[in-house]
Parts: sequence; C-alpha cells; structure tokens
Amino acid sequence: MYCIALVALMASCVKEPTIYLRLPDEDAAAIPYQKGQMLNFVNQNGDTLLYIVTYDETKPFSEDYWDYSDDSKTSIIQQPWCYARTVQLRCYSDSTNTRMMFTVIPNKYLYFLWNHEMILPYINLKETTETVEVNGVTYDNVHVSQYYDPQTGELRHLWYYSEEVGLIAVKNERHSLMLVP
Repeated sequence: MYCIALVALMASCVKEPTIYLRLPDEDAAAIPYQKGQMLNFVNQNGDTLLYIVTYDETKPFSEDYWDYSDDSKTSIIQQPWCYARTVQLRCYSDSTNTRMMFTVIPNKYLYFLWNHEMILPYINLKETTETVEVNGVTYDNVHVSQYYDPQTGELRHLWYYSEEVGLIAVKNERHSLMLVP
C-alpha cells in the first residue's frame, strides 16, 4: 500500500514538458529586417536618423512577455507558449538613443513598441491592407493603424507597415518617423 502511494506521489510531481507552437517561416518573414541592416527615417523636425537592426532572434516565448493586460490575448494565442521572432532597431544618430521593437508570433500577429511612446499589440497581419502614399512614394499592401480622438477628431496615432518594406511611417501626438526610401 505504501509503495503504491509513493509511486502515485512521485508521478504527480513529474513536470509536464512545455510544448511550443512553431513559428512558420512565412510568419517570421513578416518582419523584413535582418541584423546589421541600416535604415534612414526622417523625424518630426526634418532630421534624418539612422536606425540599425541590433537584435534579431527567434526563440521560445510566452504571451506574458508582452506585458499588456488584455483579455483578448488568450483568444489570439491558442497556446500560452510559442516561438516568436523579435527584431529591434536602435537609433544612434541622436542623443535619445531611441528604439523600435517588432515581435511576430504564429498566425501573423505583430507587436510594435516605439521607444515607450507607442505600443501597438496584436496587429493582425492577415487583415486587409491598403495602398498609401508617403512623401511621393506609393506603397501597396500596407497595414494601417490610425486612431482619432473622439472628442476633438485629432489624429492621435498613425502607423503604416508593409511586410515587404517594414515600417513606413509612425506618428503620435509628439513624434513622427517616415522611412527614407
């Protein structure tokens, strides 16, 4: 009897392995940047800023990583653990040392962080795209996120992103960046 109880106790202490949902290559390619790549953006003052891709990793990751309290995230990520690709761009051409971070998880959901000025979680890159023109350049298949203040009608944020080009433009109340083609 004691042996059976001991075996049952030991079996209950065995930790189940965590199973990670694979990140398909097509989903990982939704972020078109590679480590070492350099990109120029123009800010709200007309200054050209050089951003360098300093980090590009695909590794296991939990939905808790995004640290964004939203009950809908459990419906987006069917499993609590998956592989994700994270790419970070840093700007060294101004004193603020700003950064952008892109993370994509399975089913082409993207998280965007811009120097703690703007966070756009759970952007569905499978949704419809638009054609936009920025600085005289026309871009097709662009994912657009815009938010207008319901009281004043003023634009609070704008975000244009293409899986072929990457970030095209981002703007909030105080700052903006536009890609230099």
